Amino acid sequence: MACGCQQLKPESVSIPQYPDYLALMTGQVELLRNSGVEKHVWLEGKSETKILKMDSASWAKELSFLKEINPNQPEYVGAFEISGDGSNKTLTLADGENGALKSTSFIRHGAEFKRISATFHEDKDVYVHHREIELNFIEGVLNSLSIDGYQKMMFKDTVRFRIKVEVN
Repeated sequence: MACGCQQLKPESVSIPQYPDYLALMTGQVELLRNSGVEKHVWLEGKSETKILKMDSASWAKELSFLKEINPNQPEYVGAFEISGDGSNKTLTLADGENGALKSTSFIRHGAEFKRISATFHEDKDVYVHHREIELNFIEGVLNSLSIDGYQKMMFKDTVRFRIKVEVN
């Protein structure tokens, strides 16, 4: 007689509809290829400005942070409290939940994003890394982004940074 253990699958699973910033990144890389940017970087009081011509690979690298702040990941299923109305929503990491993405808010017009903001905070044994991120879109295409943050390593001073990118 053969016996088998079988896991029963539920009839349906209710998964919250979080925005997929990874899919957004892929779409923006395609839309923005061959565009130019003016990039301002501040690090500990020193600043630098560059005008760059961007290709798809450059945009994929520039927007890779969207993977980290993507709430539509398996570890975040059910982890956020959702507030706001249909076009303007905020996801806040619920009490007792762990994750580096503390909150994200977004404004949409139909399927197009108008604005995204996020707070990313990692507090590890040897470092703390914090970023406040904001992206602005015009007609569904990225127009500007800014990242303000700091990093604190064990036995080192806190390093503050800011990045502002304006698409031309």
